[in-house]
Amino acid sequence: MQKVSINNLAEGMTTYTRLCTADGRVLLGSRIRLSASYIKKIHNLGVLNLFVTNPIIERIGLVYEETLPEDKRTEAIRILKTSFDNAKEGKLIDVHSIYIMAKTIIETVKSNQLIRLDTTVTADDYVYSHCINVAALAAVIASDMEYNSAKMQELVMGALLHDIGKVLDNGNVSEEDHPHKGFEYARKLRDYSIVASHVIYQHHEKVDGTGYPRGISGEQLHEYARITAVADAYDTIVSDFPKGQALLPHQAYEAIMSMSGTYLDKEIADIFLAKAPLYPLGTFVVLDSGFIGVVTEARPKLQARPTITVITDAQAIFQAEWVEIELAKNLTSFINHVMSEKEVLALTKKYENRSSHRR
Repeated sequence: MQKVSINNLAEGMTTYTRLCTADGRVLLGSRIRLSASYIKKIHNLGVLNLFVTNPIIERIGLVYEETLPEDKRTEAIRILKTSFDNAKEGKLIDVHSIYIMAKTIIETVKSNQLIRLDTTVTADDYVYSHCINVAALAAVIASDMEYNSAKMQELVMGALLHDIGKVLDNGNVSEEDHPHKGFEYARKLRDYSIVASHVIYQHHEKVDGTGYPRGISGEQLHEYARITAVADAYDTIVSDFPKGQALLPHQAYEAIMSMSGTYLDKEIADIFLAKAPLYPLGTFVVLDSGFIGVVTEARPKLQARPTITVITDAQAIFQAEWVEIELAKNLTSFINHVMSEKEVLALTKKYENRSSHRR
């Protein structure tokens, strides 16, 4: 699987995952060979990227495991869209559905501590996907902080609705005002914890006091909000929406480090960074030797030293036998460069041409 931006899609590429709307309708199925008409349709939907198959990764046999499986993510997005639509119309949402969704996310995270949230969404559906990602990341952090089930439930329910203020007043709420608007709305919800509401209110506050809406700092911020702030910051900077230029995971790791102690709580950021991926599975890298490889395994606290399957020599010539090396044991080798999307596409094309010539 390779993530390809809309401008680099080409006829003949094959979709890896489905593209669905927030209400669950399938816009484009998996394993669909892209034609010019399909690519035009994707452009018109406002999708910024798509996941396609990659023959190099398929030869290696990589199996991707998301933090949230596709079926659970699709159902969660559908429920959250319904909830946000009700809020937008001035109706009170069904808190029980949020409770059940939070419980599902928590149970999933307990069995899967991987931080991998690769999704393809339209611009209109971004807010739902983002809230679910933030809730899942918050649960991963809280599990390492040994939260009990009651605290975890409150935290995740708060994270799920942390951006609900953005859809209120028919979506005409300013960025600076959406935490306060969301808090006031959540306070009216029956059986929704006031503590969870403070996640909504405080998720844009900063530990140094320069955040909004109140400019509070340090221990004045609820711990749930400080956890959610880390999750929110990470998911925002690795997402193509709303700014249109996502950071790569190793860049996002450094960005979170730079925000630690000012924008973000340092202790919580450190807990997150112990699991945050620098080089997710399927990342194409160039080693200091010039050899090109693909990351096939990454371990918590050893993210800078993943296991790599080496596929070319220093002249980018594909080798007959692909050898796996563990950087955690091979301390004289290191990653020199993460290949860009265009570099990976060019390498993949070279591999396909080589394979076709051999046939």
